[in-house]
Amino acid sequence: MLRQIFLSLVVALVIIVAIHLILGNMLVSWNKSQLNELTERSILRMELAADRAVSTIADIHISGLNKCSRGTIEAYRKLIFSVASIKDIRLWDGQQSCAGFNADTVATDLAADSAWESARNPTLQFSASDSADSSRFNIRWTAEEFDIVAVLNSGGLLEDIIPAALRESLSVKVVLNNGRKIASYTPDKPSSGIPAEWEPDFMVSASSERYPITAYAHIPSNILWSWHNFLSLNLEILITLSSIFIGFLTSRVVFGPPDPVNEIDRALVNGEFVPFYQPIFALNSGAMVGFEMLARWKRKNGAMVMPAKFIPLVENFGRVDPLTFSLLRQARHDIVPLLQKDRSLKFTFNVTTDQFLSPIFFIDLQEILIVGKFPLECVVLEITERQQILDLDLARKMVSRYAAKGIRVAIDDAGTGHNGLSSIQTLEAEILKLDKFFIDGIVENQKSRQMVELLCQLAKQYNMAVVAEGIETSEQAAVALAMGIHEAQGFYFSRPVPIAQLLEQMTSDTVKRAVSATPRLLEPPPCAALPELELVKAG
Repeated sequence: MLRQIFLSLVVALVIIVAIHLILGNMLVSWNKSQLNELTERSILRMELAADRAVSTIADIHISGLNKCSRGTIEAYRKLIFSVASIKDIRLWDGQQSCAGFNADTVATDLAADSAWESARNPTLQFSASDSADSSRFNIRWTAEEFDIVAVLNSGGLLEDIIPAALRESLSVKVVLNNGRKIASYTPDKPSSGIPAEWEPDFMVSASSERYPITAYAHIPSNILWSWHNFLSLNLEILITLSSIFIGFLTSRVVFGPPDPVNEIDRALVNGEFVPFYQPIFALNSGAMVGFEMLARWKRKNGAMVMPAKFIPLVENFGRVDPLTFSLLRQARHDIVPLLQKDRSLKFTFNVTTDQFLSPIFFIDLQEILIVGKFPLECVVLEITERQQILDLDLARKMVSRYAAKGIRVAIDDAGTGHNGLSSIQTLEAEILKLDKFFIDGIVENQKSRQMVELLCQLAKQYNMAVVAEGIETSEQAAVALAMGIHEAQGFYFSRPVPIAQLLEQMTSDTVKRAVSATPRLLEPPPCAALPELELVKAG
């Protein structure tokens, strides 16, 4: 079972991981394509701004505004106001410089030729701003007689193309081929995943074919797995449950349905079958006079398996001997000290008809009892009625063999099994145990009481002690005692319990007080008249 569960979980885990890897890789691939598209859009924005500036410079040249004069400066200013992306226009006409607004910097801007990058059109050159403001760049048109420079404002060109979901994690910068930055977008509150420097987890780039411009987009790798993530909680739950189901089906194919016999064998090897004990009490005093050992299956996880589910399998598939001997070996440590201290106690346990008739079982049982130092005069074998005794002569001989060793024999479930009353007459057993089936109706059912009276008379005729099983109420205990039954067991007194609770009950007077409070009937009452009986209190 554990191997099947383990395989189911492993298969489910593999499926879940595989699905997430496949969907994750698809998601990452899609997000990478989106980032590539974003860098291309950044390049397109810069190209459009450059195209507008180049067009403006061409208009200036065509209009003859290539000589410094007051009229030229006024014309430049009008152009600056009409084109939002142009911040200033500057001219060097070979003799003097002028500008729409900042004429003092014209000579400086044009002097550093090494800072300029040529475009595909050799008459056009680009440079970054020399100031700390990286949101500006320059485009120069070089002619034989003059140079015109358009200063572009690139600060707002990237803002509106950044997706809202990436505004706290994506960084974009646009640089010239010499590496100088001409535009950028950096989050105001970057997420913890963004490095302080440009050492990217993931970066994509795109370059202009016409201008010396390259755009870079950087994003932490973990954002690639979360951006556009369509795996909702409901879908995650569906994937998990589906994977577990597929894992379960796979384990069923590999291992097949669990074999109950193999489970029992494993439980025997692992020591999962443990002895519980149901005390037997004297009905007239409440004193404990013995206890019946019963098998309980306690799995390693603490779950209890009901006896009705495993006892038939144990008996039908030949596991009853290993179970019986395993319980006796454990009971050796629990019960032997009690029996050696008080040899009037009875220690009873069930054996099947096949076990009882087997000479090999007789030898093996005797060895276990002797090695375990069980006082044999305390031991009582209860022959169950679930199997028919086919050889009554052999059964009678086995009773004698057990009696010769001091071991007594009881007939369990009397009157309910395959052997009927013949076993009472033939076996010469010493104890007759009345089944709960008859005890349940002993108070109100006339037929049940008549059957109990018949069994008690037969037991008395064959000198057998009678024990009532399944006593659950004080009324049942009172009627049983009035009918001459002196010993009983059942939930009214105690359920089957582990050894620790049995030891507590042996030192407690709870049952004695309950028995003392049980009414004493002068005689078994008529079934219909029980509430009106005269009662004699004990003590």
